Amino acid sequence: MMTRYGESELNGRDRCIQRVHVTGGTCGILVESLRKYRPFTPTFIGRAEDQAYMLSVLLNEGGRTLRYAHEAGLIMRHDKKSFAGEAIQSAYTGKLIGDYARILHFSYYARALPWSVERIKDMIDPFTGCFVSTIPFTVVSLRLALGGALFFKNGKPNEGFDLLQMGTNRLHKIIKKLSETPNPLREKFQKEKKAWNVFYDVLDKVEEGLQRGDPFDLDLDNKAKEMIKTSQIDLGT
Repeated sequence: MMTRYGESELNGRDRCIQRVHVTGGTCGILVESLRKYRPFTPTFIGRAEDQAYMLSVLLNEGGRTLRYAHEAGLIMRHDKKSFAGEAIQSAYTGKLIGDYARILHFSYYARALPWSVERIKDMIDPFTGCFVSTIPFTVVSLRLALGGALFFKNGKPNEGFDLLQMGTNRLHKIIKKLSETPNPLREKFQKEKKAWNVFYDVLDKVEEGLQRGDPFDLDLDNKAKEMIKTSQIDLGT
């Protein structure tokens, strides 16, 4: 990871930012916090869902904000390479393109939020912040070109051709869509936020109805329990 340091005590040489990477698989949220802050991952985000989830409620004017708390010694093991090494290797080109697409989506996602990009980057640099760029189209185009050139330099012309062909096709579609004015992600974010608020409002009303013994809400409760019961996995224990 790279980050640009200013004139502060952190200078990138003898004092640097250190980040222990914790994936979304080790993150949870208290039900009370879920109901209070109502975070969500927009449907236009396909990777780094946990980071997009936090961004949706990153800042709360005049109140406390929702944040992660990392427990010392909490470690998540990644054993995928031990049993899926070939699959991971074959998907490497797609992963690179996915990283480029993430720069595009997160850069415009940050612009769709109700806070300035400067304030957002101040909170999320250097990690998630590196995917929020002021010149995302330029950054992605340059990285795609250099990525393809590196494959050819290393004697892997097939991989280089695949990266450039697949990347050009996929990224062009994303760039074309994001080039629309105004930012198309802003309207999507607002619509999805409204939908999630409706969901939580309904949930609150149903709980109030259950406490009153309302027949309609009791019926919904029974149907939900039956649905959950049929989706359980039998582990043979």
